[in-house]
Amino acid sequence: MKKIILIIIIILILAVLGSFFIWQKVANFFSLPHTNNSRAGQQEKQIQAMIDERRLQSLNSEKTDPFGADGIVKILFIGLDNRIGETNGHCDAIQLLEINKIKQRVTITAVPRGTYAPLPGSGHQPTDYYVSKSCEVGGLDYGVKQIEKILGQKADYLVFIGFSQAMGIFRQLDLPAAETMQWLRLRQGYAIGEPQRARNHSTFIKQMMIKFTPQLSSKVNLPWGYVIFKLLHTDLTFNQTQKLAEEMVKIDLASHPERVQLLMRPAYDVKDISYNPEKLNENINSLLKPIAGIIPEGAYTGETKEASQQELLEKINKGMADPEFIRWAFTNYIWLQIEDDNERELAHYNLVAKYIYLLEDRAEKEKVITDYIIEMEDLSKDNWASKGKEFFKINISGS
Repeated sequence: MKKIILIIIIILILAVLGSFFIWQKVANFFSLPHTNNSRAGQQEKQIQAMIDERRLQSLNSEKTDPFGADGIVKILFIGLDNRIGETNGHCDAIQLLEINKIKQRVTITAVPRGTYAPLPGSGHQPTDYYVSKSCEVGGLDYGVKQIEKILGQKADYLVFIGFSQAMGIFRQLDLPAAETMQWLRLRQGYAIGEPQRARNHSTFIKQMMIKFTPQLSSKVNLPWGYVIFKLLHTDLTFNQTQKLAEEMVKIDLASHPERVQLLMRPAYDVKDISYNPEKLNENINSLLKPIAGIIPEGAYTGETKEASQQELLEKINKGMADPEFIRWAFTNYIWLQIEDDNERELAHYNLVAKYIYLLEDRAEKEKVITDYIIEMEDLSKDNWASKGKEFFKINISGS
């Protein structure tokens, strides 16, 4: 059952991995934004406040089964875009997943980020009135309410996820991480850009669900467990994901793909475009090259992944002397954007060590390093787990 839970968590995460505008260039896969840590922390607090409130409501009702009396659960997935220097950030990838265990159906409803939404206050530009912007201007709670109005229904649970976490999960699924993310966020080249991209998110979710359903009850070794769950900002509990996993096994989407329905609010005339990991570069180039000279300046540079990776590593190494960068990079899991395994784990360890030195509370220090050790052990990275234990022994247990 533990392995079933791991798969269902991955499936849930996939719903929000599409449109993240941390990248400032389509071909610059790994640009590294700098942000004011106090501002980034405000969004983190907003998310946590919303999650805590919803979880408290669930605990007060003693509800451990996520499904309602009608056998339905609705989970709203939001991919957040933390733009440079912004307090809130955009709600860029928006998907509502509805699981009906009685009718054995799954409905995935996309909301294009450019859908009209009112904004609080005054002085806004005419082009600002869209739902993604509502999260930035009004805050996440306001933005979620606008999304629910567009959907015409209220979500039972929320899931938020960021860019770097998505990269790490793609890698665990043996998908080409950078290319997959680029394909999911691509809107240029389509006749109807934003709605088609939102539909691509939905078709991607459907494909991944169908692909992984057979493994839900198998003995596949996915060493994420707590590691994956802690990447999420959600009011779902770990026990509730177990209930979701049980019902997903019964629905058996691999044998019955027709049980997945794709919708969009508001409706647009879009196509179902399959995700093919073996032809991603071919598909991306076919869309971008014909319009490379006419899309907005900086949207396409042709910069190679190797050059972008080198730039990323240089910025991380340079930022190790900056406490504000260390806090931002640790909170945003920046090491998960690194492709090379050794370079990624070295940056991860160094950021953990640097971040711990910025903390004053011993209990918090212990939590950070023990979380790191658990993660390394779960991922069978014994050498790094040993380094974490040695760091703990020298720098914390004796302090």
